[in-house]
Amino acid sequence: MAFELVLMWLVMAVPCEKTPPPGMVCIEGGDAVVGADDRSAAEKPRHTVSVETFYLDAKEVTVGDYSRCERAGACPRLPRPAYYARFQKPELPAVPVTWEMAHQYCVYAGKRLPTEAEWEKAARGPEGRTYPWGEEAPSCNKANYKGCPDNTTRPPGSYPAGAYGLYDMAGNGYEWVKDWWSPCYKGCDKACGEDCLRANPRGPCDGARPCKGYTQRVLKGGSWYWPEEMLRGSWRRGERPTSGLHRLSFRCASTTTRLSAWPPRFREEPPARPADPLPPSEEERAKALAVVEDTDIFQIPLCGRVGKARVDCRDPMSYIKSNEVLQYLFGDVIKNVGGGYVGLGADQGYSYIAHARSQWAWIFDYDPTVIRLHHVLRAVVKRAATREDFVAAFTDKRVAATRAAIEEEWASLPKEERAAITGVFERARRQLWANYTRQLRPARWAGGFGWLQTDENYRYVRLMYEQGRIIAIKGNMLTDKALPSIARAARSLGVPIRVYYPSNAEEQWKQLPPQYRENVRQLPFDERSVILRTLISRKFHKSDAYWHYIVHSGLHAQEHLALPGYANVWSFMEDRQQVGAFFATTSADGAQKAPTRERYLDFLSYIGMPSAVPSAVAESKP
Repeated sequence: MAFELVLMWLVMAVPCEKTPPPGMVCIEGGDAVVGADDRSAAEKPRHTVSVETFYLDAKEVTVGDYSRCERAGACPRLPRPAYYARFQKPELPAVPVTWEMAHQYCVYAGKRLPTEAEWEKAARGPEGRTYPWGEEAPSCNKANYKGCPDNTTRPPGSYPAGAYGLYDMAGNGYEWVKDWWSPCYKGCDKACGEDCLRANPRGPCDGARPCKGYTQRVLKGGSWYWPEEMLRGSWRRGERPTSGLHRLSFRCASTTTRLSAWPPRFREEPPARPADPLPPSEEERAKALAVVEDTDIFQIPLCGRVGKARVDCRDPMSYIKSNEVLQYLFGDVIKNVGGGYVGLGADQGYSYIAHARSQWAWIFDYDPTVIRLHHVLRAVVKRAATREDFVAAFTDKRVAATRAAIEEEWASLPKEERAAITGVFERARRQLWANYTRQLRPARWAGGFGWLQTDENYRYVRLMYEQGRIIAIKGNMLTDKALPSIARAARSLGVPIRVYYPSNAEEQWKQLPPQYRENVRQLPFDERSVILRTLISRKFHKSDAYWHYIVHSGLHAQEHLALPGYANVWSFMEDRQQVGAFFATTSADGAQKAPTRERYLDFLSYIGMPSAVPSAVAESKP
């Protein structure tokens, strides 16, 4: 607990960057005065919370800003009825905006909505002022509110700046924030309580959706339509997220100067291809192998239905080949990132390893058949000089030779286990031969992605196996054994985990178990680290596809996994940026054919992916 408090203090104390993102100002972390004792019940009680350093738009988002998001196809259109004409000039604040529209714009801009505590700290300044300008009563030369001559919105920045150089934190447009609305902070029925009183508060459910029992989001700052009593920084009001009226607007925030706007960093600053790794030393090898297997995976009961898994049972089907036919969509994201790879599943992990040029790889699975398959593949890959030789090892003519290779490779294992590994080969070899033969065929649309697509990819996987850099273990991602031990091994080697692939395992659970959340938070991620997910698309958008391909920034995921409100993997989907449609056709058995534009298939989504560093920011760094 003491360590966590020190870490939290360090986060809060992060200083402002010398050059904030364009149009934003930095608000340095520290105490924020929130609420009021002598005002409405919703504002009670006045209290102080700690808020970490963040960046906030200096002005409200304008109609012109929002129109760019519309043209990009990333935002719903602003309502433009004739009687709203006076609100539609490009230089005016974007109204009428629902919470959903505001959130989607901030995602498009690579930002997020501010929390209520952040917004209030920005509006009231470090002293906890009543108004952005201080304690003086409102007047029409300080803010735009009901009773002032214009009786409409005005261009952001028309009034003097308040604390931190921010404009219109009182009046003009009512501003949405991230938090769910509660009737008070403390001392009333359904009070927000600790969710609003702890350090860096985010309100009920940490602002994540869904949030049981909560149906409204918070509005702050009053507007041109409402009287002066709503202009104070502590004023708060609840409103349905779908409500959009001609006084509702917003501004965006960010935790970092490196925004997650398109194009992301991997496209603008692609890493150079790492050199082949040298054979590891005995010390390095020992560190990499210092992992703990979940030997009790054999005792995990089978679920009663194929295709389903729960915390307490596993899918009765063994997935010895992947059914995620568009994995190549991940290719550009992970190309040449190096570092370490951690993932479950069958041979798809080798494609990720080859494309990323991973330096170490830990493959785990809770299905004994899948791990035994990796033992088969290790024996074959090390002895097959070419990818064609590898595929031939699964033909009828090569059965005896492959069986002997398995026996030789795993001679140190008990006879019963060697027999089990050989049994997987013999039962599945024809199905595997067909799968690997299909992967050998050139696929122009895949851009060279796939461990059996090119000689170079196969060579690299073989090199990794020859050097002992691919380690396959029995692992249950829900225990404190396999994943935490992989994290420790990577740290001891000084290797960041750049690619983590849980496939769709996380969506099988109604809640992300606490141990799993901690396991992922322990992985040594950095700014290049990504989580690759394949989630069932029909749960959250209409598509002919079965899978939705998600790229999630590892650091963003770890930050949010620390928040209890992000209870399941679907909580993250609200923050996704859909960056393009892909067209393809698939056969009845899921085999991919050449892409056409005849049938819409799926979206590729990014969550929290950092964009390239703007030159002005890069130059300002020491």
